[in-house]
Amino acid sequence: MKANNDNENQELLNLIGDDAFTRLCTVFGGTKLHISNSDRSRKRLNIIVGEENAGKMIFHFDGVALTLPMLSSFEIKKRHKAIIEDANNGMSHRCIAMKYDLTDRQVRKIINEL
Repeated sequence: MKANNDNENQELLNLIGDDAFTRLCTVFGGTKLHISNSDRSRKRLNIIVGEENAGKMIFHFDGVALTLPMLSSFEIKKRHKAIIEDANNGMSHRCIAMKYDLTDRQVRKIINEL
């Protein structure tokens, strides 16, 4: 079930962008957000992500209850992806650790897990 949530969240992130996704997670993180084409749902989404993104969300996820991550877990995943990218681009573990205020050991663990 968690993989499905991750896939939906990634799809939503790709659909509405990082800023709008971050706003959604700030408001609804750790809860389920029911998406519907009702006036109430549309107004609520318009306020949080803007009219265009609300329309996209309703078109793609109408009738779906999305489980949004806590903002902190979203930020951690984003940081881990950036660490992997830095490592793939040849940055040393030591430099990565200094960049993200981590230890060398934490960097190695993140890289090995992903």
